[in-house]
Order: sequence, then C-alpha cells, then structure tokens
Amino acid sequence: MTRKVTEDKTTGKEFDVLCVKCKLETCHKVLKSINDYWCSDDHPEYYVDGATEYQIIECQGCKTISFRSNGWFSEDDFQDGYEGNTNLYPHRSANTLPIKEFYNVPKNLRRIYREVIDSYNNELTTLCSAGLRAIIEGICSEKKIKNGLVTTITDGSGTTKEIKKSNLQGKISGLAEKGILTKNNADILHEHRFLGNEALHELVQPSMAELKLAIEIIEHVLESIFEIASKARELRERKIKRKK
Repeated sequence: MTRKVTEDKTTGKEFDVLCVKCKLETCHKVLKSINDYWCSDDHPEYYVDGATEYQIIECQGCKTISFRSNGWFSEDDFQDGYEGNTNLYPHRSANTLPIKEFYNVPKNLRRIYREVIDSYNNELTTLCSAGLRAIIEGICSEKKIKNGLVTTITDGSGTTKEIKKSNLQGKISGLAEKGILTKNNADILHEHRFLGNEALHELVQPSMAELKLAIEIIEHVLESIFEIASKARELRERKIKRKK
C-alpha cells in the first residue's frame, strides 16, 4: 500500500458549514490542512484508494475555530452531488445545545452538567437521563436535604399521618419544604426522577425532546438556586457598603 501526505492543499479555501457557536451555516476558512491519500497498488487486480482531508477551520463571523474532516473511498457510491464523508468536531447539528457557564454552581455539579450536555449532543440518551438524576441528587446533597414529605394518609379514625422518605422523591420534596424550590419546580423535578428511573431500571429510552425540556428545567433550577442567590447576596453587600 502506498500513502502520500500533502500539507496545505486546501488552506485558504472557504465554504459554508454549520458554526458551533453561531448555530447557523456561516462562511468558514481553512487555516491549516493535511491531505492523507492512500492506494493499494500492491495488488492491481484489487486496486482501491481513498483520501481524507483534515482541516482546522475558522468561522468568518464569530471567529470560532473547530475541526473538519472530509474523506472519500473508491468503493463509495459516487452519485450526483457526492461530496465525500464529512465530520465536524465538536459534533454539531441544528439541535446542538450550548454549555451554559455557571460561576456559582458547585464544581462537582458543573462537571456533571457538562457531561449531561455532551451526552445530549452525542445522542447518548440513557447516559443523559442518568446525569440529570445525578444533578438532582447533587443539589440535595449540597443543600443537606436528607428526606422529605412524600404523602399524607388519614386512617379510619380520622388521624392524619405524614410519610417521609429518604429516597430521591423525598429529597425533592425536602427542597420545597425548606423553601429552596417552589412547589411547582419540585413537581417538575419529580418528573425528572421518573424519567431517570425508567431509563435506568426499565431500559426505556427517553426522547431527545423530553431530554431537551428536562435540561432546560435543570438549567433554570441551577440558575435560581445558585446564581440568583449569589447575585442577591452581592447586591445586599453593596447596599450595606453604600450606607456606611
């Protein structure tokens, strides 16, 4: 087999590609390229060849740099419009979610959140739903929530009894009892808990639409619990300093 590597074959070339930041097809310029061509010339009767172009590209709008590879193989089906097999890194599509920056969320929760977004963008739905569940558990751990009211029952004598549990359902209720979450947000998180249970224990695959909605809610919860609370503290401190 013969292999030939050529540099800068497409450097300077421009083409439209989906930008990971702009979320639109924008003009990208090739900053650096390497062409890797190979052929099996040791057996002429079985001759095949192919090549892959590796490119560092830059969006001409936002200037974000990413990576593109485009390859072809002699045994591919060369129909009209065939432009080779193209891959973009980081992976992106019209449904790709950006990773939001949370500056006041605990480090372990930020790490899990980034893994959730990466799982979603790569369509790893089971791992994504498990990560959402882990974030909820982490929030409860950070806020020292160990249990919460699950339900109340009334026996035949009219006596009302409250039932508390230390499972995830109880902890979510505990967040609402402590005023960390509104009851509405707690009810939404209960839906997350069932999504996680189904995906992990019953092997039910959640849809991308369900996961996207769940992620948006989790982002809202992280914002309300950690980011807004931190900004409110900063505002109070500035007011105190002004009065002094």
